[in-house]
Amino acid sequence: MTDDLQAQLAEYDRAVALAHETYRGMNSDERVVRAVAGQQLAEHAPSDRADPTCTGCEGAAWPCETARGAMKYVDPRWN
Repeated sequence: MTDDLQAQLAEYDRAVALAHETYRGMNSDERVVRAVAGQQLAEHAPSDRADPTCTGCEGAAWPCETARGAMKYVDPRWN
């Protein structure tokens, strides 16, 4: 496993955790954004950890554009 792939998988795991996380004062817009991004992450998950393909894009390389966008969209560091 390359360092780049390992970093992408760690970012994916972090994004999945954030998608299901709430906090006091979270507004409804952020809640919806995280729910939508979480759904996209679930639909475009890596097929395995060694040589992943996208489960939502019929064998396309992982991370696909949808997965990359959802990982960025759910992360408060980027918003």
